[in-house]
Amino acid sequence: MRQIKCNGFITVIAASLVFISCNQPETKVEGATADTTMVARAEDKPAIPAYDPAMDSYNMQSEAIKKLKDTLGIKMYEVSIKPGEIFPLHSHPDHTAYVLQGGKAALYIKEVGKTDTVDFPTGFSIVSGPFSDSGKNIGKTTIKMVIADIYRPRNN
Repeated sequence: MRQIKCNGFITVIAASLVFISCNQPETKVEGATADTTMVARAEDKPAIPAYDPAMDSYNMQSEAIKKLKDTLGIKMYEVSIKPGEIFPLHSHPDHTAYVLQGGKAALYIKEVGKTDTVDFPTGFSIVSGPFSDSGKNIGKTTIKMVIADIYRPRNN
Protein backbone atom coordinates (compact mmCIF):
# COMPACT_ATOMS: atom_id res chain seq x y z
CA MET A 1 0.00 0.00 0.00
CA ARG A 2 2.84 2.31 0.83
CA GLN A 3 4.33 1.90 -2.68
CA ILE A 4 1.03 2.91 -4.31
CA LYS A 5 0.83 6.15 -2.26
CA CYS A 6 4.44 6.98 -3.16
CA ASN A 7 3.84 6.36 -6.87
CA GLY A 8 0.66 8.44 -6.73
CA PHE A 9 2.55 11.29 -5.10
CA ILE A 10 5.24 11.19 -7.79
CA THR A 11 2.54 11.17 -10.49
CA VAL A 12 0.88 14.25 -8.98
CA ILE A 13 4.23 16.11 -8.80
CA ALA A 14 5.11 15.20 -12.40
CA ALA A 15 1.68 16.28 -13.66
CA SER A 16 1.97 19.58 -11.76
CA LEU A 17 5.33 20.30 -13.35
CA VAL A 18 3.90 19.60 -16.83
CA PHE A 19 0.97 21.99 -16.22
CA ILE A 20 3.26 24.69 -14.81
CA SER A 21 5.61 24.48 -17.76
CA CYS A 22 2.68 24.62 -20.20
CA ASN A 23 1.43 27.85 -18.58
CA GLN A 24 4.67 29.70 -19.32
CA PRO A 25 4.34 32.51 -21.87
CA GLU A 26 5.24 31.55 -25.42
CA THR A 27 8.69 32.61 -26.53
CA LYS A 28 9.17 33.45 -30.15
CA VAL A 29 12.44 33.17 -31.98
CA GLU A 30 12.53 36.24 -34.12
CA GLY A 31 14.67 36.22 -37.19
CA ALA A 32 15.67 32.58 -37.02
CA THR A 33 17.93 33.31 -39.95
CA ALA A 34 19.48 36.36 -38.28
CA ASP A 35 23.27 36.59 -38.40
CA THR A 36 24.72 35.88 -34.96
CA THR A 37 28.37 36.21 -35.98
CA MET A 38 30.50 37.90 -33.35
CA VAL A 39 32.27 41.01 -34.61
CA ALA A 40 35.51 42.18 -33.01
CA ARG A 41 35.68 45.88 -32.33
CA ALA A 42 38.92 47.85 -32.17
CA GLU A 43 38.77 47.95 -28.38
CA ASP A 44 38.41 44.12 -28.30
CA LYS A 45 41.83 43.52 -29.86
CA PRO A 46 44.36 42.09 -27.41
CA ALA A 47 47.67 43.83 -26.93
CA ILE A 48 50.10 41.87 -29.09
CA PRO A 49 53.82 42.32 -28.54
CA ALA A 50 55.66 43.73 -31.52
CA TYR A 51 57.59 41.27 -33.66
CA ASP A 52 60.93 42.50 -35.01
CA PRO A 53 61.70 40.83 -38.38
CA ALA A 54 65.33 42.04 -38.22
CA MET A 55 65.77 39.82 -35.14
CA ASP A 56 64.11 36.76 -36.73
CA SER A 57 65.51 33.54 -35.27
CA TYR A 58 65.69 32.07 -38.74
CA ASN A 59 68.13 34.83 -39.74
CA MET A 60 70.72 33.85 -37.11
CA GLN A 61 72.52 31.85 -39.86
CA SER A 62 73.68 29.36 -37.29
CA GLU A 63 74.76 25.77 -37.89
CA ALA A 64 72.31 24.93 -35.13
CA ILE A 65 69.37 25.68 -37.45
CA LYS A 66 68.29 23.22 -40.14
CA LYS A 67 65.48 24.39 -42.44
CA LEU A 68 62.71 21.83 -42.87
CA LYS A 69 60.06 23.79 -44.78
CA ASP A 70 59.25 27.38 -45.74
CA THR A 71 55.81 27.77 -47.28
CA LEU A 72 52.44 29.46 -46.79
CA GLY A 73 53.87 31.99 -44.32
CA ILE A 74 55.26 29.27 -42.04
CA LYS A 75 58.95 28.51 -41.57
CA MET A 76 59.64 25.16 -39.95
CA TYR A 77 63.14 24.32 -38.75
CA GLU A 78 65.03 22.08 -36.38
CA VAL A 79 67.29 23.64 -33.76
CA SER A 80 70.10 21.68 -32.09
CA ILE A 81 71.82 23.41 -29.16
CA LYS A 82 74.88 21.57 -27.83
CA PRO A 83 75.90 21.66 -24.15
CA GLY A 84 77.52 25.00 -23.36
CA GLU A 85 76.33 26.57 -26.61
CA ILE A 86 74.83 30.07 -26.49
CA PHE A 87 72.02 31.24 -28.73
CA PRO A 88 71.90 35.04 -29.23
CA LEU A 89 68.92 37.33 -28.72
CA HIS A 90 66.38 36.75 -31.48
CA SER A 91 62.63 37.21 -32.07
CA HIS A 92 59.85 34.79 -32.90
CA PRO A 93 56.50 35.71 -34.46
CA ASP A 94 53.59 33.47 -33.42
CA HIS A 95 55.18 30.05 -33.16
CA THR A 96 55.07 26.48 -31.95
CA ALA A 97 57.91 24.37 -30.60
CA TYR A 98 58.19 20.63 -29.99
CA VAL A 99 61.12 19.17 -28.01
CA LEU A 100 62.64 16.16 -29.77
CA GLN A 101 65.46 15.76 -27.25
CA GLY A 102 65.22 17.43 -23.88
CA GLY A 103 67.72 19.28 -21.76
CA LYS A 104 68.27 22.24 -19.47
CA ALA A 105 68.77 25.85 -20.52
CA ALA A 106 69.25 29.27 -18.97
CA LEU A 107 66.60 31.19 -20.90
CA TYR A 108 66.26 34.97 -21.05
CA ILE A 109 62.92 36.32 -22.29
CA LYS A 110 63.21 40.01 -23.16
CA GLU A 111 59.55 40.81 -22.45
CA VAL A 112 59.84 39.32 -18.93
CA GLY A 113 63.22 40.90 -18.32
CA LYS A 114 64.93 38.07 -16.48
CA THR A 115 66.73 34.76 -16.96
CA ASP A 116 65.27 31.51 -15.65
CA THR A 117 66.53 27.94 -15.66
CA VAL A 118 64.17 25.88 -17.79
CA ASP A 119 63.94 22.10 -18.14
CA PHE A 120 62.77 21.07 -21.60
CA PRO A 121 61.53 17.48 -21.28
CA THR A 122 61.41 15.35 -24.43
CA GLY A 123 57.91 15.57 -25.90
CA PHE A 124 57.20 19.01 -24.42
CA SER A 125 55.39 21.40 -26.75
CA ILE A 126 54.37 25.03 -26.69
CA VAL A 127 52.17 27.33 -28.76
CA SER A 128 53.09 30.97 -28.23
CA GLY A 129 52.69 34.48 -29.45
CA PRO A 130 55.65 36.66 -30.40
CA PHE A 131 58.57 37.19 -28.03
CA SER A 132 62.34 37.66 -28.03
CA ASP A 133 64.71 35.32 -26.21
CA SER A 134 68.30 34.23 -25.82
CA GLY A 135 70.00 31.62 -23.72
CA LYS A 136 72.53 28.92 -23.12
CA ASN A 137 72.34 25.14 -22.92
CA ILE A 138 73.47 24.49 -19.34
CA GLY A 139 72.72 20.76 -19.41
CA LYS A 140 74.73 17.74 -20.47
CA THR A 141 72.65 16.83 -23.51
CA THR A 142 72.03 18.47 -26.88
CA ILE A 143 68.60 20.10 -26.92
CA LYS A 144 66.74 19.45 -30.18
CA MET A 145 63.48 21.18 -31.08
CA VAL A 146 61.28 21.55 -34.13
CA ILE A 147 60.01 25.13 -34.34
CA ALA A 148 57.37 26.52 -36.67
CA ASP A 149 57.34 30.32 -36.94
CA ILE A 150 53.99 31.57 -38.24
CA TYR A 151 54.13 34.83 -40.15
CA ARG A 152 50.79 36.61 -40.44
CA PRO A 153 49.70 40.21 -40.86
CA ARG A 154 49.53 42.19 -37.62
CA ASN A 155 48.34 45.65 -36.69
CA ASN A 156 51.12 46.72 -34.30
